[in-house]
Amino acid sequence: MSYPSGHAMTAMAVYGFLIYLFYHFKINSFLKFAIITILAILILSIGISRIYLGVHFPSDIIGGFIAGFIWVVFCALVFNIIGLFRRDARK
Repeated sequence: MSYPSGHAMTAMAVYGFLIYLFYHFKINSFLKFAIITILAILILSIGISRIYLGVHFPSDIIGGFIAGFIWVVFCALVFNIIGLFRRDARK
């Protein structure tokens, strides 16, 4: 019943997509690195906390991370496709 971890999947999906967005923003390199590092630590800490609290096995967390990463890839593809259509419409 607990496979995959919904908390781990949501953390990876939301914060992973934010990492993707911040990676493509044109901001100060140090600020970009700091924000991406904080978000990555947040993803890992949520997964580790679920194991520490004893509500999930490590395989549940890994499964949640994989499922969340699939959502990040899907959202990134949609984001890029929308960008392509916007560039084509401007021509």
